[in-house]
Amino acid sequence: MKTMILKVLASSIFCFTCSNAFAACTISDTGAGTIRLQPTSGSTSTIQLDIKCDAEFNIRFDSQNLVDSSGNSTLKNESALAYTKLKNTIEIKYELSGDAGSQWQLIKNQKKKAKQSYVIVARLGSVNLASLAAGDYRDRITITMDY
Repeated sequence: MKTMILKVLASSIFCFTCSNAFAACTISDTGAGTIRLQPTSGSTSTIQLDIKCDAEFNIRFDSQNLVDSSGNSTLKNESALAYTKLKNTIEIKYELSGDAGSQWQLIKNQKKKAKQSYVIVARLGSVNLASLAAGDYRDRITITMDY
């Protein structure tokens, strides 16, 4: 089986590992692949992935800081962990929709189809800028495909 991994760091990095010469799968151009959010409560950003695969495949959506399979996660400011008493995490909710359903951390079998579509919406929770440490808040979304 081939394995393809797509990582989204509230942005994305693409890595492909292939071992089977007969199956071919492609992921649509996601642009920068970055999900950027305004630092205001409830702000959202969306990324859509389209996958074409000439064979059945399994797909799994996960996040580095995921709290549960319904998409609750946190953005962390790793550089502020050691030097401040200010809050260094922000709650975020990832909403997954498309051909794989809405559950995170589950392996879903996808049938051979002309195009599979997946949409991830990132929605910030409550943000109080006065209580947050300055810096970048990040999470990494990982999408694993085996085919």
